[in-house]
Amino acid sequence: MCDSKVNRCECVHKTFEQLKSFDSFEAAQAATGCGAECEGCTPYIKLMFASGESEFDIEDPRLTDYE
Repeated sequence: MCDSKVNRCECVHKTFEQLKSFDSFEAAQAATGCGAECEGCTPYIKLMFASGESEFDIEDPRLTDYE
């Protein structure tokens, strides 16, 4: 079992901290392509914009609101 946190979009090699510089998920996706390839990080990125956090447990219960 892995205890690491989710903190990046692996497809575009950008940390959530880097993506926070954009105004919204849509702006970040348009500029970087984050969340468009495998889409696995999309709920995390949306949660990041909603919460301001940049690291999440892999099974964060709040993710269901952003799927």
